Amino acid sequence: MIRLASTISRSSLVGDRSKIINLSRGGSLNVTSHVRHLQTLSLQLDYYMSPQFAGVACAMTNQLYEKNGIELKFLPICPVGHELAMVRNNANTSGASEVTVGSVEQNIFIPTLYNDPSLKVKAVAAMFRRSPLCLTSLKSSASKHSIVGAHEDTVSLLERILKSGDDTNNISVVASARSSKIADLTSGEVDRIQTYLTTEVPTLRRALGAEAIENQILEGLNGAKLGYSQMLFAPEEDLDSSDKREILQSFLNATFEGWKMAISDIESAAKSVEEAKVILRLDDENNDHWESSFSYNTESVGLCNSFVKETFQGDRYGVIDVPRWNEATEWLLAGEGVVDRHKIENFGIDTEIWQPSPQLLAGNELARTTLENAKKSAEKFADVHNRKPSLAVITLGDLPRYTDSEKRLKMYSNDENSWFNKKSVGEANGFDVTDIVLPETTTTDELLSQLYALKSVDGIQLMWPLPKHIDSAKVYNAIDVSRDVDGAHYIGQTEIAPQSSPMPAVTPSAVMALLDNYAIDLKNKGVLVIGRSRIVGSPVAHMLRKKGAIVTVAHSEVAPEMLESLVRSADTIVSCAGSPGLLKAEWLKPGAEVINVGTTFVNEEKGLVSDFDGDLGVTAKRFSPVPGGIGPLSVAHLFQNVAEAAWNRATATFDVEVTWTKKSGSLNRSLHFKDYNTALAFANQVNEMSTKMDH
Repeated sequence: MIRLASTISRSSLVGDRSKIINLSRGGSLNVTSHVRHLQTLSLQLDYYMSPQFAGVACAMTNQLYEKNGIELKFLPICPVGHELAMVRNNANTSGASEVTVGSVEQNIFIPTLYNDPSLKVKAVAAMFRRSPLCLTSLKSSASKHSIVGAHEDTVSLLERILKSGDDTNNISVVASARSSKIADLTSGEVDRIQTYLTTEVPTLRRALGAEAIENQILEGLNGAKLGYSQMLFAPEEDLDSSDKREILQSFLNATFEGWKMAISDIESAAKSVEEAKVILRLDDENNDHWESSFSYNTESVGLCNSFVKETFQGDRYGVIDVPRWNEATEWLLAGEGVVDRHKIENFGIDTEIWQPSPQLLAGNELARTTLENAKKSAEKFADVHNRKPSLAVITLGDLPRYTDSEKRLKMYSNDENSWFNKKSVGEANGFDVTDIVLPETTTTDELLSQLYALKSVDGIQLMWPLPKHIDSAKVYNAIDVSRDVDGAHYIGQTEIAPQSSPMPAVTPSAVMALLDNYAIDLKNKGVLVIGRSRIVGSPVAHMLRKKGAIVTVAHSEVAPEMLESLVRSADTIVSCAGSPGLLKAEWLKPGAEVINVGTTFVNEEKGLVSDFDGDLGVTAKRFSPVPGGIGPLSVAHLFQNVAEAAWNRATATFDVEVTWTKKSGSLNRSLHFKDYNTALAFANQVNEMSTKMDH
């Protein structure tokens, strides 16, 4: 059930404000008497109703706003760059009668607000964690002078990004109308256009073929930090009012519940978008940048879902990570001449309205940061050594815990950051990944032959468990410690050579990173580890001891009464069993903290569950959620190990930077100087350094 207000009066469906229009999935409209009081909230979309607002559409067509006590009203589409002004104007006009929310990208929001503080608005949540903004060109274009067509409100931003690079003389950025920019590109009027990975890129791919276009993502290009996209913001006075703040939270709850629906069922979400377009008549822009077909809508919703899933933190979608917000704000305002970090800390954001419970030890954002750092390391390695860090993943047969991998990938992660699709993770983050799947009947000798043949890769991950007939000790010993990115040798190496630094086991190192991130004190604390596997339980117990914890190790075969006794006495429980219901939340002592490592996918309705039965929110001081705790961190730590292995291996094999060459047992490099005096100064400097080094 949804009420349409007078601001979209161009719709013939809108009637008296005392009526409610009930929308059914079949499209029939039933007008009934107003039966409950709803709080009015006006929403200013920064664009027409489209797949990028699929969560809003799903919340509309499933009556989630009304169920949350909200009468949703849509403000007219505004000119680009005027979103903040429109929200401010509506807030001034409506006064205390309604709440106002707008949507815009952080790269537009921050400079606009800084240059006009009288707008007095703050960000509250975001639908996309990162900007889908990119530049698209035709591979057939041979133009040396690059004319870039951009939206009116991003011309200066693109000029700043592109003119920070090496080749800036032949670049000019011009305003290009949204409605005809694809035609501008294909006609040759411009060489590149501003596009979005979720909208124009699939349109061009469908029209011209994927091989005909090239896309350059702007986030990170020449150091650009664009921050969040499809960001939701509200007037400061609405955030200061306890009643309106509660309405805002209800709106966010309904909106991101709508996005959860979109992620669970892409086709239904695409239908909701089409229904919402008809109801709101917010789809009537005459443009060439999306295809009017259901298959296009479905594809676009799926692409948008990938960006939305990256906002999940702890227990909800849409969370803005404050440190990341501040980093983007600092970069964006540097373009306005602002360099004082203290002046811009938490600028333009409400840091509390839509954040996970402080009880949750969430790992999502930490995982993203870890993987981003691994990507930076991989890119630097490629620049220096002219190749990517490489990983070989060997699997024998079908692993039982991978049975529901497709469902888990769909619900909780993307191809760019999923444990279940390491090849795609590698492609997205600058690594070469080879997947080697062998039959379950493979013999130990055949597996050894495969391992010995992997001479050129930096890291090897042999997936556990192995079939029972495989001599696991023999095959794992065949993996050199320097390439053991899964940490199979971790315990043995630290016992043999305590001063050595073998790469840590992946999931245990993720556990330790989460504990460290939340400053959980382990020294002289009783820690119970449940699970004794060679890849998780045993290594994590070893790491905990190194941190000064008093560690007890149990497992699923311990008698229930003994297990209960151990849980009741522990300060921290790290449960790695992967056995739902093995432990009871009620066993925890007051102040206990829980790290859930072992998880089990039950079904699509229940999803992932931990080893604990009962509500940890009632009994634990803090706990890692499932999903959203340790899971996202494991793949990030794997690729962190691969990057480290590549650097170490390059050093050990005397791999040299691409600017050097090996000749007759020596390293040679050619240097070119602009003039004689510069060359002479350099030679004198080298001579002085050589004298000091006696070399």
